Amino acid sequence: MASHLHEPPPLAYDVQGLIKASGWGRSKIQADIASGRLKARKSAGKLIILYEDARAWLLALPVREPSQKEAA
Repeated sequence: MASHLHEPPPLAYDVQGLIKASGWGRSKIQADIASGRLKARKSAGKLIILYEDARAWLLALPVREPSQKEAA
């Protein structure tokens, strides 16, 4: 019997890991870090983004409302 264990999310991402996890590009992520929209921390010369901060960043993006055409 196969065991399907749910893996917890990572504690943090580096920029490349967040690109893979979120689907956003490097320039968007770096711009949002520079503007303060995405919290990042630096350790040993490497930027890290906590899982909670990445999630909050994505949840803060505007919600797209359906157009009249889509709603019909």
